[in-house]
Amino acid sequence: MTRNKETTFSQYQRKFKKLRETPGLFFRDYFNKRYPVTNTEMGVNESTETAFLEYSNINTVAMPEDRAIDVVFTWVNNLDPVWQDKYKNFEQAYDRVQIGLHATDKARFEDHNELFYSVKAVKSYLPWVRHIYIVTDNQTPQWLHGMTGVTVVDHTEIIDPQYLPTFNSHVIEAFLYRIPGLAENFIYFNDDVFVAKGLPQEHFFSANNIASLFVSTKNLYDMQRRGVETPTLKASFRSIDLIRRHYPYEIKNTLVHTYFPLKKSGYEHAWSLFNDEITSFLPNKFRGHNDINMASFLVPWLLYCEAKAIEKIDICYYFNIRTRHALTRYKKLLELKAENASPHSFCANDFTSKKDNVLQDYHEHLIAMLEEYYE
Repeated sequence: MTRNKETTFSQYQRKFKKLRETPGLFFRDYFNKRYPVTNTEMGVNESTETAFLEYSNINTVAMPEDRAIDVVFTWVNNLDPVWQDKYKNFEQAYDRVQIGLHATDKARFEDHNELFYSVKAVKSYLPWVRHIYIVTDNQTPQWLHGMTGVTVVDHTEIIDPQYLPTFNSHVIEAFLYRIPGLAENFIYFNDDVFVAKGLPQEHFFSANNIASLFVSTKNLYDMQRRGVETPTLKASFRSIDLIRRHYPYEIKNTLVHTYFPLKKSGYEHAWSLFNDEITSFLPNKFRGHNDINMASFLVPWLLYCEAKAIEKIDICYYFNIRTRHALTRYKKLLELKAENASPHSFCANDFTSKKDNVLQDYHEHLIAMLEEYYE
């Protein structure tokens, strides 16, 4: 029996066991995957999404004309031979005990050319953005030549040399505030996050300069009880412990897997409060057990604690591109766009390469959808 047949057989065995022992769960999961009624991490039912979209951006006070907002992307081209050599050398020599779950999974670094479409979406749907910065390790996207309003920032320009090279996104994100010329207010994107419709500046920063905090209904403690042990979860708990030292708030939830409105001053404040703790994880070449996720947790929640951010709604469709579930999302996103009812954003996440039920040609399916969506 070939490996593919063995994998398929084991999948059927698990599904049959689930059907036999817990038929209710089997049919619930079967229909939810094919006909989902909840598309986001907000816990918002599909039937009420439209209401949230219509009322999430009612702004009675106009943004000041001199308010500058930038966008920052982090990106890596895993096909670059120079990068590959560096990666292999450090991965082979690194202590495996120090590396967190999925930290060296190839899916974390695989480039599907998402950045091209994500930048295109920003330019199309957020025309008010002052400038776009792409943070990379001595790489430049081939399609970038001739594009205005975009600057490539090398790791060496913002990260202290003793921490380079690094393959840890948490380390890279810790230094984003050092980008030369970066505006006080900026929005951080991973390259797999896409703006899905035209959005006003006030979706990210209110006219009174308050940042938006897009909070998920996912409870960190529930995730921990289910046995989730990812570096991101551990980094979030570490951030919570740090925040508790100075603020009385009980933070329990993750943020939505979408873009993150941030402030340079928020970063500077985080570094001033937690310099030793931040510095302690920066040598981690790959995501480790003592990381701090500054861009996606510590800084946003610190802004909230300082009354510089407020909870707001972002309807973001989040899915794993390697599963058949992604096909349902692609179809729905294209249908919603045709109806002028798109969500605020979507995250086409390449979560892990180790699952059995990998969608064949997942890369081609993703690109086909992005091509049609952003034609």
